[in-house]
Order: sequence, then structure tokens, then C-alpha cells
Amino acid sequence: MPGAILVVGAALVSWSILLVVSRIILVNLALDPWLFTFIQMMAGGLFLMLASGRTRGVWRTLGEPITWLYGFLRVATAAFFTAALLHTTTANAAFLAIVSVPTSVLVVWLVMSRTPRRAELPGHLIILAGLLLLAASLEGGFRNPALILMLLSELCVVLSTLIAELHPQNQTDDRRQRAALTGAMLLASAGAMLAAVFALGMLSQAFPGLTWLLPNDLAWIADPTVLLDPALWVAAILVGTLLRGPSMFLALMAIHRVKTTNYLAGMAALPLTSMLFEAVAAEAGWLPFVSIITWSTGFGALMILGSLAVSAAHSQRPAPARAHVVGTDQRQPR
Repeated sequence: MPGAILVVGAALVSWSILLVVSRIILVNLALDPWLFTFIQMMAGGLFLMLASGRTRGVWRTLGEPITWLYGFLRVATAAFFTAALLHTTTANAAFLAIVSVPTSVLVVWLVMSRTPRRAELPGHLIILAGLLLLAASLEGGFRNPALILMLLSELCVVLSTLIAELHPQNQTDDRRQRAALTGAMLLASAGAMLAAVFALGMLSQAFPGLTWLLPNDLAWIADPTVLLDPALWVAAILVGTLLRGPSMFLALMAIHRVKTTNYLAGMAALPLTSMLFEAVAAEAGWLPFVSIITWSTGFGALMILGSLAVSAAHSQRPAPARAHVVGTDQRQPR
């Protein structure tokens, strides 16, 4: 048990450091968050494959469309989350991520006709109330881009969880095999998305008349050569190799040791640990100072309480085999 707690704690700290370091880099180096994430996920995926020691045969899974869809959603999850860090604090983004709890219940109910237990309802209502209050307290209120970015991120989390339930190569308890599979999916999907955005940027340069169809706030649309920035590649590869990859591997280990529900209960502290590391970064002058004692923190804490209430209610439910994967694994390794 002490070893399992240590692994969960290590995963929690690793995720927190990853998020805060990503925000430090984006704020200070003014890198494009989308390109930064794509390259970072490629490096993290390669780390998972090498760390697993099971690279043989995993590439065969890339012939299945469901593999690409799963990989795309996982990369999109991280990309939306990283982009949100430009518009709010790491802690607030982590608080907003708790919206995945009621979102997953709604999606599973609609897609799989799995009715949630009534005992879970108060927890979901608390989360939604906290979400509305937190959104209103953000800079710009409900117009803050972080809100929609985090909603999209968590929707991708829920959908990728459903796909993981159906993926034929994901039905194994071998964590090394899972790590290799996840790494291959992330490496291939992120690489394809990186190539796609570069091609889109080049297309917009070749046919300027089409630029009105594309988002004008994306740096690589106006100038695809930003992809060639050495600082972008160095920062993304270092973060992906030293933080993203190890964080995902620790998460897989933790889920294997303590099961999904207990892992998620531990991850409920992610906003708080992120807040701590963010305060340290602000003290060092790497990030703008943000007071810990704010209304946003209180509203976020309310969402944490709601999440724990849902977990407690769910743990009392005699779930059928594999049901816990879709119903509770809202916060997959990003």
C-alpha cells in the first residue's frame, strides 16, 4: 500500500509540474500552444514506447481507424488544455477540467444507456454550480477562451475513454503493452496533426483568398515557418521527454496499482498541487503573481468536493466488469 500511494503521489506531482512548466514556457517564450503540444506529444509518445520495451508489433494497430481517432482525441485533449493556459492560471484550468465528471455521465447515458445512480446526482449538481461560479469569476467571465477550450478538452477526454473501452488492443492488464500502444498512437497521431497544420499553413500562403475560412488567431496560419523555430522544438522535446512521457507512464502505473477510482480520487488534488507549484514559479519571477486566496479558488474547491462526492457514491455501486473504465476514467493521462 505505501508503494501504491507513492506512485499516485508521484503521478500527481509530475502532472502538476508538467502543467506549470508548460505555462511558464508559453508565457515567457511566446510559443504557439498548438505546435508546442503536437511536438511535445510526439516526444512523450516515443518515451512511452521506449520505456515499455514492447515496441514490436504495436505499429500494426495503426491500420485500424479507431486507433487514429483515439490518438487524435488524446492529442486534442492536451492541445486544448495547453492553449487554455494562455488565458488563465494552471489551477483554474485544472479546476475547469473537473467538468469531465458530469460530462462523462451524460455522454455514457446517451451513448450506452447507462443510467447514473441517484446518489451521484448531488455531487454532479455541486460540480455544475461550482463551474458556473468559477467561470463567472474568470477574467472576462464567460467570454474567457479558457472556458470553451477546457470544455472541448474534457469532451475529448470522455470520447477517447469510450473509444478505449472498444479498442481491441486495449483489452489487456499488461501496463507495458498499454504504454507501448498509447505511445504509438500519440506519436503517429501528433505527427500527422503537425504535418496537417503545416500543410494548412502552406495552403493559406499559396491561396490567400481562402484565409477567411481559417482562424486568424493561429500563428501557423499566417506564417507556417513558425514550425521551424528551434526554441519551439527544443522546449517541446524536453518537456515531452522529461515530463509528459514520465507523467503518462506514472499514471498508467498508478491506475494499475490502485485502480481507476482510487487514482481519480488522488488526482482530485491536482488543482491544489498545481496552485502550489504555480506560487513557487511566481515567487521566482517566472509567472505573474496570483493570490491563492481568491473566489476562484473557493469555487474550484467546491468542484473538488462535488467530484469526491460522485466518487464516493460510485464506489458504493456494484459495477459490472469493465464498467469503471468508461464511467470513471474521465481524467486520462493527458
